[in-house]
Amino acid sequence: MAEFRLPDLGEGVTEAEIDRWLVAEGDEIDEDDPIVEVITDKATAEIPSPFAGVVTRIHVDAGKVVPVGTVLITIDDPAGGVSGARSPEAAQAAVAESATETPAAAGPPPPPPVPGAKSSGAAAPAVGPPRPAAPAPSGPGPQRSAVKAMPPVRKLARELDVDLADVRGSGPGGRITRADVEAHARSRASGDGRAARVAGPPAQPVTGGRREPLRGVRRTIAERMAHAHRVVPPVTHVEECDVTELDAARRLANERAPHAPKLTFLPFIVKAVVAGLRAYPALNASLDEDAGEIVFHERYDVGVATDTPSGLMVPVVRDADKKSLRDIAADIERLATGAKDGKLHPDELRGSTFTVTSPGRFGGLMATPIVFHPQSAILGVHKASQRAVVRDGAIVARLMMNLSITFDHRILDGMTASRFILDVVELLEHPAVLALES
Repeated sequence: MAEFRLPDLGEGVTEAEIDRWLVAEGDEIDEDDPIVEVITDKATAEIPSPFAGVVTRIHVDAGKVVPVGTVLITIDDPAGGVSGARSPEAAQAAVAESATETPAAAGPPPPPPVPGAKSSGAAAPAVGPPRPAAPAPSGPGPQRSAVKAMPPVRKLARELDVDLADVRGSGPGGRITRADVEAHARSRASGDGRAARVAGPPAQPVTGGRREPLRGVRRTIAERMAHAHRVVPPVTHVEECDVTELDAARRLANERAPHAPKLTFLPFIVKAVVAGLRAYPALNASLDEDAGEIVFHERYDVGVATDTPSGLMVPVVRDADKKSLRDIAADIERLATGAKDGKLHPDELRGSTFTVTSPGRFGGLMATPIVFHPQSAILGVHKASQRAVVRDGAIVARLMMNLSITFDHRILDGMTASRFILDVVELLEHPAVLALES
């Protein structure tokens, strides 16, 4: 009989949420069979079993958050002993190999130092090492040992300069929640006006209605979008784009090559975006807040927001400046399918320098997407529809589309953003000129 514990899932990760069990008590499993999916603020990992045998006990329910080292499952070898057992190092290597990036919304991942995830693809730790245990204080007050908090909560505490050892947790088992950290920040800043800026008024209790836990991918998306909204001062600029000629060109191209990757509007938009990024480098930049520097990227890796059953993911078209329209179309099709099937490699979901979000026919007239922090901007593509417009003094029907650019006003100004989007519009309205872009 052997106990399998939650392994170390990466630098800075101290705990994980049990998303779902892939086995049940009484199941017979082989070595390397997937047994459980866990979620951290950095990754979703499908953990394989390092042992063969029969599952005799599952120790942790789905939805629970447990620290590294917690016993997850007990496996018994009916023949006696544990067959096929691997060393802890081998088991951990298998887990690391199976990890897949947590979906990131058209909002922020935990902000890495730049150049980092956005300039070299290397993500920085989102949390630091666990706080060393300190002697418990005498008298009433929060326990200063065994601080319990999820990585995003620890990150918020660092941003608000809150010592978690001073916070009393209201969550299950004394776990510290975001509300606890914000309440502590309000209390500390009471009377100086800073509290309202830091955390706002206390949340009102929510009553009634059907309830389900905010957990897994949805919780990760919520944390990242809240971080972007808190950090980035966004501004949105909108322009109309006449895509009548572009639509005719892409339809003809699809008819002439029925077996080639289908050309939607999106490959043309990515191509036009790259040309705009070359002309206006501030749109292809990231802010290194720790260093107080703007990093201008020399690569053009365009993220394309994709709706999936698990939530919004942003796979990346690498080196979009070096690819033809057909190559870009093939990449978008492959990445979208992989995202929806949950089969993308982590490297295909990180390191973008600019993001395009296109809900297609569901795009509406205009929206203000959240900047994919620490990138400087995100392009919103809205639905194309027939509208009455004036051309040469006459009212005619044209296929029109709105494009929006939402940008971080700390990195660039409105004039630069408007020139960028007008450049993109000009190329989309003249597809022959766009085709000449290398």
